[in-house]
Amino acid sequence: MILENDGEKFSEIMFGLAENYPGTNLSKNGLLMRFEAMKEFSIDQVGQAATTLLKTHRFNTMPTVGDFISTIDAGSGNIPVEDRAEIEAGKVLDHLRRYGKESIPKFDDPITQYLMSTRWRYSSWAAYVVESDLKWWTRDFVRAYRAHAAGVGVGLDFLHNLPGLKRLAGQIGNFEKEATHA
Repeated sequence: MILENDGEKFSEIMFGLAENYPGTNLSKNGLLMRFEAMKEFSIDQVGQAATTLLKTHRFNTMPTVGDFISTIDAGSGNIPVEDRAEIEAGKVLDHLRRYGKESIPKFDDPITQYLMSTRWRYSSWAAYVVESDLKWWTRDFVRAYRAHAAGVGVGLDFLHNLPGLKRLAGQIGNFEKEATHA
């Protein structure tokens, strides 16, 4: 976690990196915003990310805060959600190609398991999906995965703790017939 007294070191890192990108102008407000946005990381992580970014020919302009965060995540072994979603879609397709619809998989990733047992029930999906639709399915899976990952921890998990929710849900569609009075 970047501490308030790391501001000078942070500025040195940013100005040093900016020298590698001609025409880059860093303002006080811009530096403060970058500082605030990267507070969750240590000053060492920010410095290492800057060094990594300096060695990368991918950028023609000063890397953004998002570039720093992606670099830090990659260095710590965290895979961005978008990439994780693509990997998981590949696992589903690999299972489909190897085993077909007969073998219902158990996925290690909880989001994949959830999606392939709720949104796409594997056995039904596998029975009807055609090769030409897999490109579109992959795109939809990645979107659903990303949306679900964004909602984890802030989703509707609190509903399970509401008193009477299960009872109410169990009553849906089970209304007692009203007695008719003649």
